Amino acid sequence: MIRYHTTSGILCQIVMCLGIINTSCRHTDSNPGDYSAYYLPLAAIPDTGLVYSYRNLADPAAGPEIWRHTTQGDSLIESVNYGPDHEVVQRQYDRVVSNGVITDSLLLFFQDKDGVRKPIRVKILSPHRLPFQPGDSTKVWLTHLEWNQPLDSLHIVLQRRRRFGGETTWDMNGKSIPAIRFSTDDTFETERDGWTSTTWSGEEIYARGIGLVYYRRKISDQLSLEFSLE
Repeated sequence: MIRYHTTSGILCQIVMCLGIINTSCRHTDSNPGDYSAYYLPLAAIPDTGLVYSYRNLADPAAGPEIWRHTTQGDSLIESVNYGPDHEVVQRQYDRVVSNGVITDSLLLFFQDKDGVRKPIRVKILSPHRLPFQPGDSTKVWLTHLEWNQPLDSLHIVLQRRRRFGGETTWDMNGKSIPAIRFSTDDTFETERDGWTSTTWSGEEIYARGIGLVYYRRKISDQLSLEFSLE
């Protein structure tokens, strides 16, 4: 993960947060509009957790993104992102409901001036993570987060709007797997002595029985993120 004590670093960190987290529910083949089987397979997650490693396509020399997903009861999933020294970067709890996934809570972790890692609790204004019946591309699914960044004295607002992009396939070790895609439009705002705003676009692909296998974010002409499941 890209980590700097700057606005761009914060931006990249939360892009990871919104891009990687995913979960699952039952899939009913008789209902072609139900895509719950395209998220993490809850029944197959061991007690020790399910670890996903994502290869950095934009910077092959960089290390992978590591996430560990564990179940907390029947419907709650804990997802933890680890840094290069195995430190916890963020911890998120998502809940499976009847029509999709919502975020219960989210903590970001930072290192203070004394070298102590501390959490930042994120305020969740719109908890929609991923829908199981997304409809068509005209319907928007909003994730809306706010928090204060202690080291930079910044008030940060992040909104992600997902739109269903239809069905596709994903090649995994030479095997073609049914998949679905979402387009994303993000707004990232910071406020200290005045508001600044950045927008970017992206794409996510979820494979049936696996979950998120690919995502891309174009943050600017100079900065893009692109990751694929190893």
